[in-house]
Amino acid sequence: YARRESEADRTNLEREKTGVFTGAYAINPATGARIPIWVADYVLVQYGTGAILAVPGHDERDYEFARVFGLPIVEVVTSEQGIAEAAWTGPGTLVNSGQFDGMDAEAGKSAIVAWLQERGLAEPRVTYRLRDWLISRQRYWGPPIPIIYCPRDGIVPVPEDQLPVILPEIEDFRPTGTGKSPLAMVESFHKTTCPVCGGPAERETDVSDTFLDSAWYFLRYPCTEWDDRPFDQERIRQWLPVDMYMGGKEHVVRHHLYARFITMVLYDLGYLPFAEPFTRLRLHGFVTNEGAKMSKSRGNVINPDDYISRVGADAFRSYLLFMGPYDQDNDFSDKNLVGVTRFLERVWRLVVDPAPAVGAGADIRPLHRFIQRVTEELDAYQYHTAIAALMEFSNWIGATRADFTAEQRSDVLRTLTLMLAPFAPFLTEELWERLGGNYSVHQQSWPTYDPALVLEETVTLIVQVDGKVRDRLSASRGVSETEARTLALQSPQVKQTVDGKSVVKTIWVPDKLINLVTG
Repeated sequence: YARRESEADRTNLEREKTGVFTGAYAINPATGARIPIWVADYVLVQYGTGAILAVPGHDERDYEFARVFGLPIVEVVTSEQGIAEAAWTGPGTLVNSGQFDGMDAEAGKSAIVAWLQERGLAEPRVTYRLRDWLISRQRYWGPPIPIIYCPRDGIVPVPEDQLPVILPEIEDFRPTGTGKSPLAMVESFHKTTCPVCGGPAERETDVSDTFLDSAWYFLRYPCTEWDDRPFDQERIRQWLPVDMYMGGKEHVVRHHLYARFITMVLYDLGYLPFAEPFTRLRLHGFVTNEGAKMSKSRGNVINPDDYISRVGADAFRSYLLFMGPYDQDNDFSDKNLVGVTRFLERVWRLVVDPAPAVGAGADIRPLHRFIQRVTEELDAYQYHTAIAALMEFSNWIGATRADFTAEQRSDVLRTLTLMLAPFAPFLTEELWERLGGNYSVHQQSWPTYDPALVLEETVTLIVQVDGKVRDRLSASRGVSETEARTLALQSPQVKQTVDGKSVVKTIWVPDKLINLVTG
């Protein structure tokens, strides 16, 4: 059955997994435990050895397979949410991993492989899956491939003094449906002479794929004044590689892959001083409409102009960033747009309305905590939570403004305006001027916070029993492992779970997590 399915179908996350138990078992070399061997449709023979060790607690496909066939799902990397509803693929601490318990998961992977290698049971290996890249297209638009076919001299490159080959101007440039390029219909273009023998010959009518062109455009952009070379060595040393690339996730398997490939080839040939084109890569999700990607063909495109004319560009821009995580798909709905609009109106009133009488002074520690939160969320590209923090910040200012001294009031309003500026650039420019700031708000230094003033006196401890989250408890910062264990064992949820068992081991992550292992 699996052989009849395409690779794309077999690896589709959305389809239900199929499989058959072989009746055989493998032995875990680390623990001696028996592992049932299944034939599964989503495991490809081209991947690794064709056989894998499934980790259903921390791999989405393995998790779905285990759910379908009722197989055990063992958590080996801690997570706040547990693994009852989904596989945990994020960072965490190793549990149920013997001597490696308590290690950071990333460091633990290397340690486990090293342990197996010492015993001759495994070795680290990097596996590449390379495929041919077809760069030719039967289209009109695109750079013609500079090749000539001669019946006498065979395949001949177009001489350099005849480059570039220019596309002819034609009226009908649409694909012909015959498998041939529209250029093949233009006799004046494809009929030519051989540069070697001078006899009749034919020009290549395919053009190169636009993905090939975009695979090196970043090398050409800084060097457009030169027409005798694709890029200038001194210029690219000054400007490249690209410090930050932000784009769509659909680019990863095409454009970014091709760009890295071309760059590495040019690096290996000695033409480039770097092997990677982009130092950092950040991918955004899609704004969808009722779960579907917006496109003109579907007729589900939302025109932002309608909303901008109604609530303004700042409100609509801020709302789009507030919808959800930047790197995930977010479905568009204007239900919460009114909330963002009211937030910006509240900020406006805080600045422009007459201030109440000067107070005796407020506890200013929340200001520093808000600066830290917004700064860290922006650094992590978590725009939605940064805006949420700014909303809380504005509420705190509104509730506390009567207690502020004149200096405090000025400080908190300037800080709020500065941190809101990336999201609402027009509104904050106006507010910054009204606060007496120098032009422009977008040219000012980012607010800083005092680390000593952001420390909370208490922390939230995640309490687990055998790797499963059972409670979250408030504890004093710096609480000891012994104190945390005592506190955890007093929790009714923990008592109920541990009842009749003994705690044989404690995994302790200071100020964050305690995991009670029972035996």
